[in-house]
Amino acid sequence: MTLSGSFGGVVQPAAWLHSGSPHQLPPRDLPARDRSGSGAWVTLGGAPVRLLGFDDALCTIVTRAKSGGSVPLAVASANLDHVKHFGQGGRWADILERQDSLEWLMLLDGAPLVSRAGKVTGRTWPRLAGSDLIRPLLGAAELEGLSVGFLGGTPDVQAQVRGKLTASHPKLTISGCWAPQREELVEAGASADLAASIEAAKTDILVVCLGKPRQELWMSEYGHLTGANVMLAFGAVVDFLAGRVHRAPVLARNLGMEWAWRLALEPKRLARRYLVDGPEAYICLRKHSIPGRIRVMPSPRHAFEDRPGLRGEGFSPLDQPTDVAVVVVTYNNEKDIPQLLKSLIRETREQSIKVIVADNSPGPRTLHEVGKYHDVHGFPTGGNLGYSGAINVAMKRAGQTKAFLILNPDTQVQPGAIRAMRQRMVESGAGVVVPLLMEADGTIYHSLRREPSVSRAIGDAVMGRRLPGRPAWLAETDFDRESYFHPHKVDWATGAALLVRPDVAQLVGEWDEEYFLYSEETDFMRRVRASGLEIWFEPRARMLHSRGGSGSSTPLEALMAANRIRYVRKFHSRGYAGVFRAAVVLSAFLRSPLPRHGGVLAAVTRERSWRDLPHAERYY
Repeated sequence: MTLSGSFGGVVQPAAWLHSGSPHQLPPRDLPARDRSGSGAWVTLGGAPVRLLGFDDALCTIVTRAKSGGSVPLAVASANLDHVKHFGQGGRWADILERQDSLEWLMLLDGAPLVSRAGKVTGRTWPRLAGSDLIRPLLGAAELEGLSVGFLGGTPDVQAQVRGKLTASHPKLTISGCWAPQREELVEAGASADLAASIEAAKTDILVVCLGKPRQELWMSEYGHLTGANVMLAFGAVVDFLAGRVHRAPVLARNLGMEWAWRLALEPKRLARRYLVDGPEAYICLRKHSIPGRIRVMPSPRHAFEDRPGLRGEGFSPLDQPTDVAVVVVTYNNEKDIPQLLKSLIRETREQSIKVIVADNSPGPRTLHEVGKYHDVHGFPTGGNLGYSGAINVAMKRAGQTKAFLILNPDTQVQPGAIRAMRQRMVESGAGVVVPLLMEADGTIYHSLRREPSVSRAIGDAVMGRRLPGRPAWLAETDFDRESYFHPHKVDWATGAALLVRPDVAQLVGEWDEEYFLYSEETDFMRRVRASGLEIWFEPRARMLHSRGGSGSSTPLEALMAANRIRYVRKFHSRGYAGVFRAAVVLSAFLRSPLPRHGGVLAAVTRERSWRDLPHAERYY
């Protein structure tokens, strides 16, 4: 048997593969091994998967653990849960493919994917579950003198794993066991320290058992810092090794019913995965599976010009080319604008910044505060042009710049935020980058949004916008905590802070002034996506957002509802827009007893009243 391909060249069979030792070979009840070659690529549910025989996969992993490579090898199992997170339309789609710090090997797992792979390729492929691979891998590591570390699980579970492995694999070197808290895994400094600890332990193979998608995301961001040659994203393997969770009977596995066994054992933890997310992932699997691999180019990490600390403080004049042109639209924000400008001045140490303030206020108080900063260009728009209208005017005055940063006046930029957004824009090629918005008390503001749809409008109407835990197709707002800890593509985000490439502004045209306020950012970012570019979220970029810039009132609430209908009518058929409007009316009706919502119901049911909602006006 030989293995050729992109995973380290040709792999020759090793002595441990056929030695006959009971703990070096897979259990007898495993599916028959495929010995016919190096497999092929297939795309299942939009996720690339490498089709390998059991021996081929085993040899690939062990060879890379011994010899290393230009980058570490990261191995993960592709099942319906993987399709849900990393497949077509998934929150983390393309994330793993875009990086060049790891080489990913996705192995076929899960009965639905095995069946689909067979239909797509016209031949049978074995299921390669991490729980089946781990025992022979540990046996190989023992014979080859490779050290193994375990990341994930509780200290008690890890102690049980150590005890059992000491008995079954007495010569196996366990470099360490790490049981981080969830907070450590989402905090950059703590995760870097954790990776350094693993590196110091001289770990050859790191078994990462944090659950999907957390384990893959952590590996993608910090795996290259661990020093491990191979990382195995094997989920609940520590529980299997410790004997706390037992594998399904052979008959259940052969019938593709292992999910039912696991659901019966852990209904509280797995009910959502199998009963809610599973059917949606299965539909995706049926719709988006093809032979071959859809390749995504890795990020051009070298392209970002990193020069922090080389400048003094101070804004640049309009006629000078800058790294960033900040555009702020104000309306009676004399109390907010000083804090924003103070936070922006700090950022000028790392990049050149010019600031343009377009003031829609009827009086001079906001511009009076802006005037205290002689190097900030503030001007009256001559009326209340709305958010879109003022942005369009300000961008025309901005002059030459590498990026526009559109900010609400009630935001405060945290140190390093602009630089982090610029870096993400260069590395991802994004047309727009949005930051992590924080409330005044430091909690996360759920600013990430999904494309408006009928099902999401109905879900928000019936269950409210703040009820977390429901499927993505029933909620426009993304309330999943995991979404706010890792960079990824989004449909759109609230328009309080957007970094926009200047060529994107030229490509998609001006902001649509018909909206006046609300939905204009949804419209703009949809047009960005339609142009073939992406919107990316960068969690390292943090900004405080008091959400007081536009105020709140019955007319504004009514305008928000009306503009949602306007938006859908612009991009969808008449029939679809009619159903969407009915969902908006339902939402307004269910909330009409609440303060300020009675007027919303009246507005969405009588469109003639829209002319009386807030709109653009000239003062002179």
